[in-house]
Formats: sequence, C-alpha cells, structure tokens
Amino acid sequence: PGTYSIGLVRQTPGLTSTVLDLPGVLEITKEIVEQNGCADRISLQPGSYLTAPFGSGFDAVLLSGMMHRETGETCKMLLRKSFDAMDPGGLIVVSDVHFENDEKNSPPFALSFAINMMLTSHEGSAHAKTEMARWLTESGFEQVSVKDLPPPNPHSLVTGRKP
Repeated sequence: PGTYSIGLVRQTPGLTSTVLDLPGVLEITKEIVEQNGCADRISLQPGSYLTAPFGSGFDAVLLSGMMHRETGETCKMLLRKSFDAMDPGGLIVVSDVHFENDEKNSPPFALSFAINMMLTSHEGSAHAKTEMARWLTESGFEQVSVKDLPPPNPHSLVTGRKP
C-alpha cells in the first residue's frame, strides 16, 4: 500500500508518485504515506486497475505483483494502458514471479506459485519472462529487457521504454 512509492520518493528528490488502488486499500495507504511524511509527493487515485483510466503525462509506470492474477489478454491491456499513460521516454517496470521460458516448466517456485494462483484466483497463473517481454514489445515499448532479482527473491523485472 504505497511502500514502493514511499521508497522511491525518499530516494529521488523532486519525484512525485500516484498510487492507483482500490478505495479500501487506499485508506491504509493514506495512513502509511502520511506516517512517512510523503503526503505532499504521493497522490492517491481510487479505482480498479482493470477499469480506471491511468491518466497521462507519467515518466514511469510500475506494475508490481499483479500480473500473475490476470490472463494474458488482460496483461496486454494493462501494458497498453501503461504505454498510453506515459510521455515519450517513459519507463515501464513489471515486477512479478515469472517462468523462465514459454514452456512454463521452471523454475520450481514459479510452477508452485502458478498452481497456487490457479487455485486461489479466477484467472491467475504466472507468465513467462519471454512472453511478458514479447507483450511489452507488442504494446510499443522498446529497449525491453529482463532482469532476475537476486535470490531468495523469486521476482523478475521486465522493463521497457516508450519511444
């Protein structure tokens, strides 16, 4: 609830952030943001990322820990919304648990995670790093790259730039 935004604005002078999340979550986010003295640099936008507009004029979009709850088609829609919300040169960062490849058979943690998501959500799974990178490219992003975070973190970062 705003923790990435808090960390980023604290480390980056002049940076502002907008957190889009459900109203109930934003009630908690507001408290945390205020307790950390960041309310003047972090704005809160209530809504579902599935239906709310992302706005425009952003230099970066972070999609963190959410793509595994969505189908491939919904992920592509979110990437297009992100692209449309950014100014040229903008950076997208997708942080999530990813499979190594399109066969979706490794690493073991991603497989276990995907099974858990299939059992506990309507559309959930884990997506391959290769397909997420391809979706970014198909959405118009350039300079697409994949970076694994160091163990024990199971997340990968898939990034790209809006031309």
